[in-house]
Amino acid sequence: MKLISENIPLTDFYFYRAGGIARYLARPKTTEELFEVLKWQQWKGCPHIVIGAGSNVLFSDDLFEGLVIVLEGLNRWIIKSSNRVICGAGVPLHCLIEFTASSGLSGLENLYGIPGSTGGSCLMNAGAFGSEIADNLEEVEVLSSEGHVFKLSREEIEFGYRKSSLGEHIILSAEFALKYADPLSLRKKIDLTASQRNEKQPVEFCSCGSVFKRPENNYAGTLIESCGLKGLRIGDAEVSEKHANFIINKGNASSSDIYRLIKYVKDVVYRQKGTLLQEEVKLINF
Repeated sequence: MKLISENIPLTDFYFYRAGGIARYLARPKTTEELFEVLKWQQWKGCPHIVIGAGSNVLFSDDLFEGLVIVLEGLNRWIIKSSNRVICGAGVPLHCLIEFTASSGLSGLENLYGIPGSTGGSCLMNAGAFGSEIADNLEEVEVLSSEGHVFKLSREEIEFGYRKSSLGEHIILSAEFALKYADPLSLRKKIDLTASQRNEKQPVEFCSCGSVFKRPENNYAGTLIESCGLKGLRIGDAEVSEKHANFIINKGNASSSDIYRLIKYVKDVVYRQKGTLLQEEVKLINF
């Protein structure tokens, strides 16, 4: 099938730029192409995994004996109508925010700099600086596991900290209701948010962003740092000196290096602090 490639290294398809190989890989650009890919997967009877821009995943170094569907290019369009914006799932979140800000629409600017696609951000309820993407979401259009396309309103979706009830579906597009604001003020807000991220986070290295979810009444980075783990390395994987909740690829880290470091950090924090950290990064094929 034209849309399906075989035995593809996964290095270029997720932010860690580490290991992994997909037996089959597809990059549908439209909903129609996605239908064809899923029909092929059902005919083939192989397992499949759906990812967006790959900003929050870590594949193992092993071969994934199935189909990886990459949606970072799916439905890359944005439509504006008054104070509402409909956005295709594959649009990078930062591009959506640039568009809304230049259009004088406020509500998403605190999320600027969060890596990933709009669809993935909705799935994971991306958030920063006291805001979450669910705050301005009106509805999403999804494809169900049975092959049906339908819309879900904000009230029909359960959102929590870095999670939602959308996991059973593939997000095709999302609609947001925003507030009017001065474009120049929004531009300044975006620039400030970007500056704060660059100052506090190791954006110059490959990573998945925050490795661990925020524990109750504390911060994962604070706990990791208090255990003296900043700068700890396994191979080319390192606990960032800049932000302890980031594990970075210093150049040639394998997925095994990163995985072992994640598990080691988790174990040390539990033994020393009594807090069991929960991974925010999705571990695939381990």
